[in-house]
Amino acid sequence: MATFPYRTGRWAFRRRRLVGGVRPGVLVQQKAFDLVVERR
Repeated sequence: MATFPYRTGRWAFRRRRLVGGVRPGVLVQQKAFDLVVERR
């Protein structure tokens, strides 16, 4: 059971620049989606 979080964390650490670049993009996308839903 602990294997999945370990591997996920290791993958994220090794690709931390990719993860760091994707995370703000996801947050911006979520905010935009929330605004679209709010206008309906």
